Amino acid sequence: MNRLLYILLISAISIVGFTMYQQKHLGHISFSFAGFSFETNLVVFIAATLSIVFIFLLISQGWLYIRNTYTAIGDKRRLRLQDKARISLTTGFISYAEGRFEQAEKILLQHVRYSDTKFITYLSAARAAQKQNEHEHRDEYLRKALLETPDADIAIALTKAELQLAHQQNEQAMATLQQLHRLAPSHSYVLTLLANAYEQLQEWDHLEKLLPALEKHGTFSEETFLAFEIAACQGQLAGLSKNRNPKLLIDFWWKTADHLKQRPQVVEFYARQLVMIDAAGEAEKVLRLFLDRSWHESTIILYSELDVLIDNEQLEMAENWLTDHQQNACLLLALGKMCVCMSLWGKARSYLEASIAINPMPENYLRLAQLMEEHMHESEAAQEYYRQGLHLLAGNHIEESLQQTDKDIDLATPQLQVVKT
Repeated sequence: MNRLLYILLISAISIVGFTMYQQKHLGHISFSFAGFSFETNLVVFIAATLSIVFIFLLISQGWLYIRNTYTAIGDKRRLRLQDKARISLTTGFISYAEGRFEQAEKILLQHVRYSDTKFITYLSAARAAQKQNEHEHRDEYLRKALLETPDADIAIALTKAELQLAHQQNEQAMATLQQLHRLAPSHSYVLTLLANAYEQLQEWDHLEKLLPALEKHGTFSEETFLAFEIAACQGQLAGLSKNRNPKLLIDFWWKTADHLKQRPQVVEFYARQLVMIDAAGEAEKVLRLFLDRSWHESTIILYSELDVLIDNEQLEMAENWLTDHQQNACLLLALGKMCVCMSLWGKARSYLEASIAINPMPENYLRLAQLMEEHMHESEAAQEYYRQGLHLLAGNHIEESLQQTDKDIDLATPQLQVVKT
């Protein structure tokens, strides 16, 4: 349509000009400005105007052609460099996977300024620097990644925390994660890493405060979450035991969640802390009540190791366990020790002999020998039990030594190879 208008306009001007030329009436045009005047006829004016327009269009088209040519060359060069950047990214990933971290870092950054995936490139370079313990380079690459993609601040901070945790920079990781937690308090992965950092730094109070958020927003299995709960509880118990004040431990135990009190590892840990601060009587009570509700072999072994004063009610409760566990050597050992404490020498001897018959152990031999020597005045029998217990103990040590020696020999002996000639 525009082309048609141009053709019609030029045709009309040509016809008018030709007619005026035939009639010898070319018209007259005069310009005057600031003392300067110019006169010509209409045909010359139109011709000059068209010439100027033509020259302007020619220059304009020439400029557009030059610009487009330059742009095309630039686009082609940019595409070539972007291809090189993509190749560098792939090659860098391969080098990283093969464990050549220094080479991977150099290759990844070789054409990064031409890459259309600078964010991924800088994150990968940060991981390569981390493997070389180049923490300053790592942080610089993470900073550049943030400049490239400001909206990815959480992702970059998480990457930084992961790398710090992997390199045992737990305090720095905790600071990073605490800042992240303030920005995203319900982010499940932030909570996971923060819980791990608290556990590594043994910040049990902080971990305990984090547990409700972990339970609500975390993606843990029940076993994993329970492991965090147990770790926090045991850590706090260990911290309180340093004060050597049984009341602090007992008060904390009463506030502990019931489902943790049903876990043998928690109960046993609590009992050990009580024993450490000379509160074995309270430990015996806790273990006895727990065993009355739930039987665990590790718990009865710990119970058998206690040396405490008891009364008839406690002994009767423990003897009731024999109904279901008469072949348990540790229970019989515990009962024998309890009877010794209550001066029931004959009953103690029966329990200890039954314990030895089921599972000979150095301790039940020792307890029976002491009973025979100190309270029943049977020195020869006591000496025999001492001898058997010592022989058993020595045998265990010899067996362990032989096993260790075999391992050392296996490691030290060169492997013989048959060489064919």
